[in-house]
Amino acid sequence: GSSIPINPFLYGEASISNIVKRFPINFIFKPLLLIGSILLIFYWSRYNTLFVDILKSQKNIFRLFGIISAICLFFHVLFLGFKFENEILNSIKKLFIIFFILFEVAAQYFLTLGLFANKKKLIELCNIKLIHFKIGYLILVIPVTLVLIVIMLIFDLTSKYHYLLEWNYFAILIFYYLLSYLMWFKKIN
Repeated sequence: GSSIPINPFLYGEASISNIVKRFPINFIFKPLLLIGSILLIFYWSRYNTLFVDILKSQKNIFRLFGIISAICLFFHVLFLGFKFENEILNSIKKLFIIFFILFEVAAQYFLTLGLFANKKKLIELCNIKLIHFKIGYLILVIPVTLVLIVIMLIFDLTSKYHYLLEWNYFAILIFYYLLSYLMWFKKIN
């Protein structure tokens, strides 16, 4: 969407949807996000398997929230770059990203709560310090999410600030998955 190099993480020059509808990014970013949303379904299902098989926990609400968030992300990404004439369809498109965020944060919360509750059973399998770090991460992310939603509902932000929040918030949101990956290394030197 620009003839000069940009950095939307720092300056908010462009939205995610504006960037991904341009050649050649449209052939890379969007398909990877669609694949990523499908992989999220596997992520939440595999964690459910861990809880059922190892921790003997049958009621794992994080799986439901995680799969719903992945489905919402899939549909949001599918419609990225589309401009609908119908205002109802545009509103539904926006709801997909809002529901993705809410269900994603809820899934992360319930998964981390379950990991923390079972940390004694997991002590031989994973790095317990990273479970504590994930709790700290959520203590930061949950209020930030709520504040950002309120800000975006109350204030009419300029596109620059909206894009700045969009890029950085999603980068922070996916940091959780890096923590999950690192958590399974028992010893980090």
